[in-house]
Amino acid sequence: MDNKSENIALSATQIHILQNQAFTDNSPGAIVKDFNSLLDFIGAQGIIVSEKTQQFTLNVLAALNQQMHRPLDMKLKRPLQKSYPHINGLYLLLRCSGLSYLQQDGKKIRLMLSEQLLTDWYALNPTERYFSLLQAFCYRADAEIISECVSYGQPSCFFYCLAFFQGHLGTEIDVANSRYGLSHLRYIPGYYNLALMELFGFIEVECAIATEKETWPLSKIKATTWAQALLGYFSQYFGKVGVFTNPIDKPIDGWETEFKKYLPAWQQGLSLVLPKTNTEGTLVFSVNLGKAICRLAVPADITLDQLASGILSAFAFNNDHLYEFVYINQYGIEESIIHPYLDDGGDHFTTDTHAVGSLPLYQGMGFIFHFDFGDDWEFMVNVESMPTPKLAFTELTVLEKRGKPPKQYPDYGDLD
Repeated sequence: MDNKSENIALSATQIHILQNQAFTDNSPGAIVKDFNSLLDFIGAQGIIVSEKTQQFTLNVLAALNQQMHRPLDMKLKRPLQKSYPHINGLYLLLRCSGLSYLQQDGKKIRLMLSEQLLTDWYALNPTERYFSLLQAFCYRADAEIISECVSYGQPSCFFYCLAFFQGHLGTEIDVANSRYGLSHLRYIPGYYNLALMELFGFIEVECAIATEKETWPLSKIKATTWAQALLGYFSQYFGKVGVFTNPIDKPIDGWETEFKKYLPAWQQGLSLVLPKTNTEGTLVFSVNLGKAICRLAVPADITLDQLASGILSAFAFNNDHLYEFVYINQYGIEESIIHPYLDDGGDHFTTDTHAVGSLPLYQGMGFIFHFDFGDDWEFMVNVESMPTPKLAFTELTVLEKRGKPPKQYPDYGDLD
């Protein structure tokens, strides 16, 4: 549905609450304060994250927890990021805000902050920061970013929070004596979503004493007056207009426009859509397969089909199977560009129509060339350098080869 077709007006009560709400780092919730603490913790040099999940590692979680406005009393011996619901939620928000990206650092992966967007962030006032984070949460907070299960047809984690508010927060929830106990809340709406609801000021929580089995032992959950106004508005907007089913790249002319009528401090915000990449010149890719490494000079204007052919030729593979390029986009979501023969007429990007320079490339970025969906060869591609005036090639060129690549079709004797 075209969300421009109908705007829903705030009620008089909602307008009163909105106009009288103070926006600071700690109000209506501590979301801006803790988000800033997360940015400061990562810093200009970035921070090493897990190679498998791209999440914070055990050796930094305790220190990061202490930077939060309300640190958890962690009693687990080897906690993961998801053991800290507030950190897990903030990481989700950081990735879907577009403020961060992943960079290959040798064999490790480093979480970095975008200098350009970080400058934009610090230029915002507290009201603008709050609603920039709310927009990211509303439109882009996909559970896939933190390796949580994703339900088909439910585009953002905000949906779960709204559904939880609509269905269960008419009154205070006594968790211990409710059928919505900890085991239920851990998955629906999820601890990380509940933590974000608390940080945004939508709920107040009371906790019991932490134990080795339960480090965020929720005992009571209650919706705030702010939630009754803001989420109450969203409830009717969602049910009537269906804005949450619209793709992010379509202009939104609904709740933001209505809210800004009563929030004069909200003038700017982080861009909802990052500018499309259009790299020009010659890049250098380092491609690994097994113990073999090839360095390639790659003109940005060649197609991904041509890049695929160049990689396969460099490793002495026949180009006789289908393939795809898989990468993590700026928001932490996995995307792929597929061989044209795999296109079923859906909304797919194909390798024959997309240039290498159309990828969201940056120095240190890693992505996968997945070849042959039977044998599943995964060539690890790393952006070794971005274009410079000193390097100019008109066609893909092998600069260096090291190591012996595996055989595409090993002899039967090789398998013994």
